[in-house]
Amino acid sequence: MKLDHHFHHPLTRRDFLAGAACLCAAGAIRAWAAPLSAAAIDHLNIHVPDVDRSAEFYTKLFGEVVSRSPNAKAQTANPDSPSGVLWFVRTGENNLAISPTRPQQEAGIDHFCFAIRGFRGLDVQSEMAGLNRQWPDSPPSQIWLKDPDGNMIQLNAGADSARVPGAGVGAVLVEPPGGLPRQPAFRAIRIARVAIAVPAPNSSSAYYRSLLGDDAEKAQQGVFRVGPSELVLGPVSGGESFRVSVAGFNPTAAVNTLQSLGVTAEAAPDGKAVSFRDPDGIHVQISA
Repeated sequence: MKLDHHFHHPLTRRDFLAGAACLCAAGAIRAWAAPLSAAAIDHLNIHVPDVDRSAEFYTKLFGEVVSRSPNAKAQTANPDSPSGVLWFVRTGENNLAISPTRPQQEAGIDHFCFAIRGFRGLDVQSEMAGLNRQWPDSPPSQIWLKDPDGNMIQLNAGADSARVPGAGVGAVLVEPPGGLPRQPAFRAIRIARVAIAVPAPNSSSAYYRSLLGDDAEKAQQGVFRVGPSELVLGPVSGGESFRVSVAGFNPTAAVNTLQSLGVTAEAAPDGKAVSFRDPDGIHVQISA
């Protein structure tokens, strides 16, 4: 269903701010911001209790290029997260970032970042008042939002693929032992899908329509195009997950490869994806 966004009277600044706050809570805030042109998922950040263990796991799977930000006292995944060592595993066109959890926090998705075409931070900032912008004092190159369910979203210009993943926070390449090229189990093309669990799909869908535009939503409600990838708003019972597209995907071979690494994996009935859990229970899929 498309929303009608016509106004019949002029707004004062006070009306604007009051209305933005109320509508943000409801998710129906298309009137306050023009849709962003999201070119891609720049990166996905997961938080885990043992970043080194998680980095080793994902390096074995996808890690042709791996980097690490060693300044544990200074670096955080987002402005409200604990400081610690950050790892980055290049997943083809984008990156998987790994950061530490807070005490007693479960492992899961920390945030996802949209690369915006023609990103101009100051211009984007001025459009975000009704979209629950977080940390307004952050530099304009790093804009943070929260959707109605508390999922953290980062907006930026997208990383330069020629640079080291995480270079913006001081990450440096981690060379493989012996200096030989790594040979991960799969050659990643991109993080193709990020699925988040939402208790109220209608309000959540309205929020992402406001952020990404009506045209970004696919025929299935709650599934949004983000460049060549997808953001999926799923039921709470389904939990959160992410999917990595890999070259030469073959479901049987993928299951066998994962099992050889000690990972229990299962192919979907239609053969289009293989599912497994990482060492911290995060649901991961690989596909074509």
